[in-house]
Amino acid sequence: MKKLFLIALTFASLSLYSQKILTTKITSREFSGGRTAKIYIPKEHDIDTLRKYPVTIVLDNDYLFDLYVGNSKIYANADLTPKQIVVGLDVDTKNNKDVSIVKKSGNLTTNSRKFYNYIKKELIPYLDATYKTSPYFTIVGDRDAGNFLLHFLKEEKPIFNAYVSISPKLSDQTLRLLSTFDLNRLDAFDNQFYLYVSSNAFESKQRKTLYKQLKEGLESLKTEKLHLAFNDYNEIPNKPTALVKALPDAFSNIFGLYPRISKEEYDTKIKDLGPLEAIKYLESKYLDIEYLYGTNLNVRFEDIYAIEGIVIDKLDGDYLRVLGDFVMIKHPNSHLGEYYVGKYHELGRNYEQALFYYKEAYGKMELSDPNAEPFYENIIRVEKLLKNAPKEQPLEDIPLDDEENKEEEETPDEDDDDGGL
Repeated sequence: MKKLFLIALTFASLSLYSQKILTTKITSREFSGGRTAKIYIPKEHDIDTLRKYPVTIVLDNDYLFDLYVGNSKIYANADLTPKQIVVGLDVDTKNNKDVSIVKKSGNLTTNSRKFYNYIKKELIPYLDATYKTSPYFTIVGDRDAGNFLLHFLKEEKPIFNAYVSISPKLSDQTLRLLSTFDLNRLDAFDNQFYLYVSSNAFESKQRKTLYKQLKEGLESLKTEKLHLAFNDYNEIPNKPTALVKALPDAFSNIFGLYPRISKEEYDTKIKDLGPLEAIKYLESKYLDIEYLYGTNLNVRFEDIYAIEGIVIDKLDGDYLRVLGDFVMIKHPNSHLGEYYVGKYHELGRNYEQALFYYKEAYGKMELSDPNAEPFYENIIRVEKLLKNAPKEQPLEDIPLDDEENKEEEETPDEDDDDGGL
């Protein structure tokens, strides 16, 4: 049972090799001696002056921190999540003081209240002042820490966008407290929030019941801005497997907006849209990514191609000009924008303009590009169409019709009529 967990840890450790991980002591009024934190910084942080990074606070600076950083790096390299700054905190798991709960009430203890305030009032301001952070903050914990982090949901002004609670030690008091947090208030914020909760086959019967009640209770709220995800890992060989599986599943929830357009997203949200609505959807998606994650991500070509068929095939391609202008703004060095505008003019039989834009597009392509030669066929095709198009006759060569001729004939002068003499 331990082998799988050790393999996962080894894999995560290898993925961290040569990455920038700092161990730093953060001064604190809550804790006289300060607190130690591990901080993973993406290597681009000191190079890219524009990019900002979502921050994840992991309530553990050992195994859970390593697993999270390993997953974050893999998913970011696959362009499924933004690159993140990850902070691992030295939680007192032995005595459980930092994340302890009063059993009778479910409230935080004196020690855990100090830790809560440390995260809220000292750690987060320190991170914002020291690193290029985006406003998107996530907090992650398992077991007791997974229960503790749910208390941040009660903040009137939310501190975190995402909450990842892995196999939390739920109690009746936890559910009672959550019911008093008025989570519907989150719908009033111009933001999005995510809550991921997992359970596993090795939980007690009572805790499994509480997990089910929590799921049903939260889903009944039908909040628009709080997005919920629950995973109950019943078919697993051991507890570590549930932990290893939870993080990738959580990523799919808390960074669900970020990846390129999937087949599911296309089928459920895009395929029935009109051309203009599809273009607006794509633009809105990337504005939301930038706003939510603070990541200056340019529109992916794959997502442009995803809506291309809608724009070309519907309404006779009348909105290809709009798509072309959009692409030229987003990717001025690419030939794709000019291609769409050229296609727009070709469909409208304005062959001179089509030829102009196709040539502009071809001029942006490298000769070594394998698509350059096939693309030149557009120019050849339009040149033939332009050559064979009927020529308009000059105005002076157009014969006047009979009515016009009649109007221009001289009318005989009555004075010249013989009958008048």
